[in-house]
Amino acid sequence: MNNYKAMDIANYIVDYVNNTLSKNNLTPIKLQKIMYYVYVSCLVKHNIKLFNQPIEKWKFGPVISDVYHNFKAYGTKHIDLVVNGYEFTDGKDGGFSFKVIPFDKSEIEKSPVISLIQSTINDLIDIGPFELVEKTHREDPWKNFESRILNGEKSLYYSDDEIKSYFYNRNII
Repeated sequence: MNNYKAMDIANYIVDYVNNTLSKNNLTPIKLQKIMYYVYVSCLVKHNIKLFNQPIEKWKFGPVISDVYHNFKAYGTKHIDLVVNGYEFTDGKDGGFSFKVIPFDKSEIEKSPVISLIQSTINDLIDIGPFELVEKTHREDPWKNFESRILNGEKSLYYSDDEIKSYFYNRNII
């Protein structure tokens, strides 16, 4: 299975929540936590690394930086639209052109872990964003770095080994 980009998974979650679940409670902070637990579930239950972008240890728990920057404008409001990609081309005259690349969920829907992705979203979507933050804070991969995180240290990342080690024989959700 090819790894997806984190933004593909984020967009899939946004699309699924809006168009399949018909919910309007997906905030940027909740999206980050759902992405984290989707990643953890796929890694621990199927040894599948869903995407390659690093998951950082931030004050409010796990964050994928690229996804954060793409959806942060929503603040504490519901994310109602996916973020399309763009392809830029340099022009011969020194300018450039671009085309919009619409989000396409079809490859993700063919994934061998699609039911796990969906069930994880289903299990978490109605939990409050700060309940999810607190859940991540109780878990060793964040808790063991708490003082460093709260002191403002940057570039602290979740490793696949620590995720597997912590969640092995534990309920993820």
